[in-house]
Amino acid sequence: MVIAKLALHHFRSFSSGVFELASGQAGTGLVTAESSTAPTSAPTTIIVGPNASGKTSIIEAVNLLATAESFRATKIEEMIEFDQELARIKGAVLVPADDSGKPAESGVEQERSTSQATPNNHERLELEVLLTRGLVQGRPAQRRLYSVNNVRRQKKTFTGQLLTVVFRPEDMRLVEGSPGRRRDFLDQPLCLVDRDYARSLKTYSQALVRRNKLLWQISEHGVPRTALTYWDQTLLKHGRLVQQARRRLLTALNGVSFSRTDRLRDNAATGALTFRASYQPSIISAERQDQYRDRAIAAKHSLIGPQKDDFSITIDDPRTGPEPVDVAAYGSRGQQRLAVLWLKLGELAFVRERTNHRPVLLLDDILSELDDYGRQLVLAELGKRQTIITTTDQELTNQVVADHGAKRVRLE
Repeated sequence: MVIAKLALHHFRSFSSGVFELASGQAGTGLVTAESSTAPTSAPTTIIVGPNASGKTSIIEAVNLLATAESFRATKIEEMIEFDQELARIKGAVLVPADDSGKPAESGVEQERSTSQATPNNHERLELEVLLTRGLVQGRPAQRRLYSVNNVRRQKKTFTGQLLTVVFRPEDMRLVEGSPGRRRDFLDQPLCLVDRDYARSLKTYSQALVRRNKLLWQISEHGVPRTALTYWDQTLLKHGRLVQQARRRLLTALNGVSFSRTDRLRDNAATGALTFRASYQPSIISAERQDQYRDRAIAAKHSLIGPQKDDFSITIDDPRTGPEPVDVAAYGSRGQQRLAVLWLKLGELAFVRERTNHRPVLLLDDILSELDDYGRQLVLAELGKRQTIITTTDQELTNQVVADHGAKRVRLE
């Protein structure tokens, strides 16, 4: 899977911009949406420029085409250029007809009925997200509109047409940050590849708000407890589905390790580092709902369920003894960052396994956050899938271009 071209119109600081993000095979030049030439299977693009030049906005736009959500905007208006009514993000995506020989599990494939075939057996998708402030030319308008090949789509059938995994400096706080960050990490790939999960998570979240409101009303105004029955059953049904999927994801992550060819240290002297994630669910069941009901009424909010889930990461490092070490509590800063890198590599593997397509890897100025070992582990991933990197470092840019044949995009 490759995003070959990105066009931005009144998106953040870009009044208008078109970016070619994939090079064709040797001698063919750039791939455009109309090109019949297949891109290289795993092109690398490095976007270099000073701070505030729009590098992260490009990463945000690509991810927006995949997930229909921004990873940094709290309001739609933040993504629309000042004094403009709307913003438009368009992307030309080329999808291999078969990337692994196995049937897809995500439910995305059947939604590509409007895709166009290319002579090289790739599907060509034109993805578009239109953002408005709610008014266009004085008339009410939807704030978000999605389309695939000029056919309007609902959000649930738009997401997953493009697959991405984003690695940002903020992700470095996954290990020692709040449990909410770790829950978001679990939810993002699951929502991208599993529509049943996305639907259950949304239903659970909405039901949780309603139940919490009822708990407040029961505590403050004596509303009968029987009003909780429907919402208890809804939370129980969808909460179980959410926790089952999260457990499967973490089980899959535990099957991922840094390959021996990627270890750049003397293994005989230091030993190999092995990470493991342990799920810590706040189990939801009818028995526990009964057990916690009085306390939930007193607290005026729900006390158990997926909204309280967490996971921890341990490391097996022969240098620190035979017992696994909790990375958040006792790991070094370097080990914590390697653990985050391990999580992201696991996310890549999970998305590939579930969809049979290689997701686009988006590295937003992340190399500056890693030590030499972590940086080279990331660079070892180049060539395995399309990768888009942003940086301010000209020296690093030259290295990636020279060593990996990357395409350079300069921003001023």
